[in-house]
Amino acid sequence: MILLNGVSGFIGNAAFDTDLEVIGAECKKHCYSIIDNLGGEVLTWNELEVGRNYYYVQVKVFDECLYILLNAMYPFIAISSSAAPGGLDYIDHEQLWKGFSLHYHVLRADELNELLVIKEVKDTNFVENNHQLSEAEFYNIKYWRPKTVGDIVFNYWD
Repeated sequence: MILLNGVSGFIGNAAFDTDLEVIGAECKKHCYSIIDNLGGEVLTWNELEVGRNYYYVQVKVFDECLYILLNAMYPFIAISSSAAPGGLDYIDHEQLWKGFSLHYHVLRADELNELLVIKEVKDTNFVENNHQLSEAEFYNIKYWRPKTVGDIVFNYWD
């Protein structure tokens, strides 16, 4: 299950023992090591910023320019051919998965592109996809209207 409580960055009343600086520093170290071992290079590292719930790194590897995304709350990694907020294009890349799967849960494109099924009953929204989302997340889902699971896991909701 991907849609865990807090995955969107809006945790409501949930208590998380998450040190975002440590998560980012560890991921940065892993990215440089993994990409270097594959003969590629890290082009940019992007810290969290207001509204974005994920770190991302631009890499050049296998003659491709790719983006590696890390959810700030959970060790979920995804690979995208774009880093535009709201326009992430998830891709599967077996060679990158091998290195990152030692440290992270690497999400597949089909998991992230799964359509979000929202049903409204008596002015209350229900997400029919398997989830553990909080009330704070439901509030933001209603406001931002994400279309896919990936729109929640890697969002730019400020």
